Amino acid sequence: MISLRLYYLWFFIICLASTLIAGVLAAILPNSLGGVLTAIPYLIAIIFVLFKFLKQQRRAPTAQEKKRLSIGFSLIFWAYNACGLLLGLFIFARKDPEIWQNFLLYLKQPQFLLAVLGMWFVIALPLFLITYWFYGPQAQRMATKMFH
Repeated sequence: MISLRLYYLWFFIICLASTLIAGVLAAILPNSLGGVLTAIPYLIAIIFVLFKFLKQQRRAPTAQEKKRLSIGFSLIFWAYNACGLLLGLFIFARKDPEIWQNFLLYLKQPQFLLAVLGMWFVIALPLFLITYWFYGPQAQRMATKMFH
């Protein structure tokens, strides 16, 4: 088993950079199109990292590596999104403390929490499953095509 730390780092860097670009595009585009850009940075990053993995290792990820990469990428993606949310709240709440108070009040509402968890689940589960599939059968096909 190889160390996957460098691949996690590459994922974070590519995902963060493409998220910043997607954020600028989302601000320019209409709201209906801007929401579609939520998953694009994640997909760009997993594709880039898989190509990097295939070129360096000259094989597809093993079952254990596939599982670790899928879980790790999901955790990284959602952790930095949560940090971005908190950073945004902190920046805007400095000038208007009511923003932070309203956020805390929303967190006490079960309906709000269920809506947030539902939206998270609708995005998180497909992204995880796409990664798990992409680093499994698809990676095997790509490795076969690249190296045999």
